[in-house]
Amino acid sequence: MPEIISPVKFQNVVKDGFTASMKYRKASAMFIREFAGQYYDREKGITGEEPINLIFNAISSIVPNLVMNNPVTEITSDYLPQQEYGELLALGVNQVVKKMGLKDIFRAWIVSAFFGWGIIKTGLSASGSALQFGDNRVDPGQVYTELVALDNFVIDPSCTEVSKAAFMGDKIRVPRQVLLDDSGYDTESVKRLPRSEFKPGEKVNSLYNMYSLQDFVDVVELWVPEANALVTIPDPKQMILPDFIRVIDYYGPNTGPYTLLTFTPPVPNKPRPIIPVAIWYDLHKMANEMFVKSMEQASRQKDVLLVNPSVADEGQDIKEAVDGDVITSTDPKGAQVHSFGGQNTSNSVFLQECQMQFNYMARNPDQMSGNMTKATKGTKESATRSSIIETNSNIGIEDSRSILYDRSSEVTQKIAWYLHNDPLIKLPLIKRVNGQPVQLTLTPEQRTGDFLRFVFKIRARSMSRLDPNMRSKRIIEFATNLLPAVMNAGMLAMQMGMEFNVQKAVMDLGYELEIAEVIQDWFNDPDYQRKMMLRMNVI
Repeated sequence: MPEIISPVKFQNVVKDGFTASMKYRKASAMFIREFAGQYYDREKGITGEEPINLIFNAISSIVPNLVMNNPVTEITSDYLPQQEYGELLALGVNQVVKKMGLKDIFRAWIVSAFFGWGIIKTGLSASGSALQFGDNRVDPGQVYTELVALDNFVIDPSCTEVSKAAFMGDKIRVPRQVLLDDSGYDTESVKRLPRSEFKPGEKVNSLYNMYSLQDFVDVVELWVPEANALVTIPDPKQMILPDFIRVIDYYGPNTGPYTLLTFTPPVPNKPRPIIPVAIWYDLHKMANEMFVKSMEQASRQKDVLLVNPSVADEGQDIKEAVDGDVITSTDPKGAQVHSFGGQNTSNSVFLQECQMQFNYMARNPDQMSGNMTKATKGTKESATRSSIIETNSNIGIEDSRSILYDRSSEVTQKIAWYLHNDPLIKLPLIKRVNGQPVQLTLTPEQRTGDFLRFVFKIRARSMSRLDPNMRSKRIIEFATNLLPAVMNAGMLAMQMGMEFNVQKAVMDLGYELEIAEVIQDWFNDPDYQRKMMLRMNVI
């Protein structure tokens, strides 16, 4: 990047970035409307127009399979002096994650990823690193993580990979007075900003009045990696100013404030990912059209009584008769019921085929939600076929889970960066040892080594939640079968003169069975107690 950048040219490039993604954003909006259904924001709808929402069913089945709990971060290092501090920093990150409710943010993040990009922004509230307004949950100086809408996100239009983008940023709506009160923004430029465009809910007068009273304006905050700077400009779709509104150094991790999530393979030489719902959309529409057609055929089906004209009176008597009535007839066989119209059975077969193909394309959400329909099973069912379907379903969901955990570790790494570099941090932490809570404190004096030497990962299955009944069965099985086997292995190792860490083996099995938090206090771990005492400066 050249040392001097023309503000006007830069703003025009940002405008090109918004324009380049316009079709992509419109396609995403179309899929979101289909996901929300016709009754979401309409005053009127046609009953039966979209009877089966396969997109909603797929996403609502996949999301809880990926995230039901807050992530648990593990921080390790290949440098021994930093391992102790890494464990303490991980406790601090997990506490911050729990307080900010990252689970709910991640669930919305996943939903956004199904419609294009899931975009998360991490920074410090009121630190000059990002505009924050109206978020009462985040105190000044605290780390925040928020979802960025695809409509507000912009990226370098000339880049072929996200990692090579010259800039990325998002549009923010903020009261003009907030910018005027901050000395870091150019006052004259802020005064020239046009009032924020009011598009959603224009019919709601009270909401429009609020925007008029607050005098909201739209600005775009951009992260420029090469300059390590944050640049604030007006919304280039509204106006171009001769100068920047603000330019400051970026205070944050070198990976930037944004973390992008996508579940589809990358497109060669294109930064934007394939929209997963776009792959399902046609099958969803076909299934709904066939369902509506079957409904219309069923509604046209009629059962009528045909009689000989010579016995028309008898036909009328039959029509008016009730159960148990006796009717005299000269020709009983002359009155017969015939059905006309009705549903074509081949339509039902085609509808099931559409549902089955949708399940294949969407990684079998029916099986994930425990709903094995006829369309999911197909025409023939066997133990081998069921095993293959379950295996393939697990491959798909495990791949998505692996991607999510990798991106989530990037988010927690950014949170850890702010905690690591906070010169005034004093974060109280609690760790249970032998069933008893131990008070710890994360302070600047405990900071050890280089932050780049840490390795971050999300503990396996930490964002999943085990069924209570299954949890009880696993605990009982662990206590009655696995634990005696581990003890026998420990005694056998002692007889052979081999070292065997029983506590480590027990905890590893507990993590694999997802019951580690239950069994962690069953045994005394002298090595772990020694580490905790060192942290507390007892010895």
